[in-house]
Amino acid sequence: MCEPVSSTALVLGGLSAGSTALGAIGQHQSASAAARAQNEAAVGNYKYQLKVRENNWERERERYTAQKTQYQAQTQENQIAAQRAYASEQNRLNSIYQSASFSQQDQLVKLAQGSGVQAAAGRRGRSATRLDTDIVSQFGRNQAIMSESLLGAQFAARTRTDAVNRELVSANNQAYSDVAYAPEVGVAPPTPVMRSGPSGLSLAAGLMGAAVDGASTYKTFS
Repeated sequence: MCEPVSSTALVLGGLSAGSTALGAIGQHQSASAAARAQNEAAVGNYKYQLKVRENNWERERERYTAQKTQYQAQTQENQIAAQRAYASEQNRLNSIYQSASFSQQDQLVKLAQGSGVQAAAGRRGRSATRLDTDIVSQFGRNQAIMSESLLGAQFAARTRTDAVNRELVSANNQAYSDVAYAPEVGVAPPTPVMRSGPSGLSLAAGLMGAAVDGASTYKTFS
């Protein structure tokens, strides 16, 4: 009567041990697969971030190259515009000088004519002297007015030229602001941290636990 009971206990113990061992192996394999999948995903995401960083860096360099070309073109245009303004201002001043020269010649002619009229009229004495003085005084006043006008024209021209210089500097500074800072490559993404799968010791421990469970089951039914 004892033999069948012992056989049953042996079978039950083996089934218990096998079931526990299969569970331990299954858990080990599942954990290993999960760790491997997570590591592959982390590496894939890391490579993707590196590619995005590289593409962004390439776009920034292309954009900066285009901005430098635009900056050079803009500063050339600014210089051309300033040169035109300088030339226009100089032409304006030259025209004023020319007009003043013609006016001075006209005044000299009138001065000579006035003196000649006095001489032709045969004026003598204090009356003639007073008339000559009046003509010369008027000529002097006209010369003073012309000189003051020329000084004013020179000052106005210098003021407008200084304004052109300031506009040129401001426009160039504005254009330079787009290329003042060269782009820098972005910060590299952190390297992925690999997840460690279950160790062989854990599997061995699980198998040992299965053996213990089998022995315990055998002992219970024997």
